[in-house]
Amino acid sequence: MIERDYFLRMIHMLAVVLARVLKLRETEQYDEAYDVIQQASRQFLGMDAKMLDSLSDAELIRLFALGDRFDAVKCIVAAELLRMTGELEELQGKHDDSHQTSVRSLNLYLELLFRETGAIPKEFFEKADLLIESLSSYDLPLELRQKLFRYYDHSGRYAMAEDILFDIIGEDPGILKEGVRFYERLKGKSDEDLDRGNLSRQEVESGLLELTKKIT
Repeated sequence: MIERDYFLRMIHMLAVVLARVLKLRETEQYDEAYDVIQQASRQFLGMDAKMLDSLSDAELIRLFALGDRFDAVKCIVAAELLRMTGELEELQGKHDDSHQTSVRSLNLYLELLFRETGAIPKEFFEKADLLIESLSSYDLPLELRQKLFRYYDHSGRYAMAEDILFDIIGEDPGILKEGVRFYERLKGKSDEDLDRGNLSRQEVESGLLELTKKIT
């Protein structure tokens, strides 16, 4: 569980960093903006920005999960610093670098939202959605699409979850059982809940039948 006062203090400090980066970005002082991100990485994460960039998503998540609790604040900081870096790279025409950095930021955001859903302010869900939108024209890694399926399911966007589910079944047959559990959960939802998720009860039944056939 996040300690509220510590969380709010760190988020305020992070907002100050973001404001500085945005101001420098507006005047195209990109090197100076990178320096601010570098300083923030050292201050908040205890690591050089190059190390942040070099560690894999799995390594970062393991680092934030050391001990008996997940360090959600550090995860937010890392996700935000990577998001800022990706935006700077995009403005400089470094599209491939920006894509990779943004994918890493989104990965951390989704991990964070799964682990600390009730404690995370709505603005961070919105940041995740903006990242998803910015990456919509790219082919995303399978692991990230698996997380997106769970994210959309968790946030009640059932039709979007279903679209991703059927997109990844061919690459990950192991998700079939998870897909069956997804539809079985939806069968217990009210018609109103399903309508809000843009999925009809008939679509739930047909989706469940189709996945059940694939398993048997």
